Amino acid sequence: MKDIVLDIVRHTSGLGIIDSLKVTGTDTETQLAAIDPDKTVILNAKLHKPEADFVGEFGMGNLGFLNGVCNLYAKDGTTVEVTKSQRNGVELPETLVFKDADGNSDKYRLMSKEVVDTQIQTVKFKGASWDVTFEPKKARVQDLAQAAGIYSSIEPTFTVRTENGNLVFELGSANGGSHFGKRTFAENITGTIKGDLCFPLTQFLNILKLGMGGICAVNFSNQGACMISVDSGQGLYNYILPAMTR
Repeated sequence: MKDIVLDIVRHTSGLGIIDSLKVTGTDTETQLAAIDPDKTVILNAKLHKPEADFVGEFGMGNLGFLNGVCNLYAKDGTTVEVTKSQRNGVELPETLVFKDADGNSDKYRLMSKEVVDTQIQTVKFKGASWDVTFEPKKARVQDLAQAAGIYSSIEPTFTVRTENGNLVFELGSANGGSHFGKRTFAENITGTIKGDLCFPLTQFLNILKLGMGGICAVNFSNQGACMISVDSGQGLYNYILPAMTR
């Protein structure tokens, strides 16, 4: 349970924009769903193995706080347990209890389904036809991060297009204005992106940085979406970024 909780928190709170999520668990699967307040990132995730202690519908709120608690128990010899309670004759998860070998403990209360349904907005992604799919290289991500440090104050989004078999990101002023840059992000691409789609630069990069620790794939669609899939080993996290307009 400890590894699962740490993994979930890392791939949600770790982005800095998601502070709550919904868990829907059955005997056969455990699904996670979240969206940031500005609706720039939609998260749909599924654990590789169903978690028996996560059966039911509930939420995890105040993920920044939970991340802080997780950091206290990241070392070896610590445990995380789930306590449950009866609600309307059904046993549901109620609390995460953290403990270490020194006798320290912390409790984190989960959100009930009733609270989740009123406070956590989730969006079902209807799917898209992906025109470009590739696995990003770490060196390209690092290069983009360095460029983003320069251009993000000029324009917080980037435009993506294909040129001569390469995937090119355009940064800075729109339409090649006074402060404008181009970066080749992937080569030998199969498929075509028109070049009229733009996405939030910081969110895109933060997701990719999480993905560099596992298996990561990036998908772009001319229908107006980007999906970054991150396989952490514990689960598959699909981050959908709807296209924006400048």
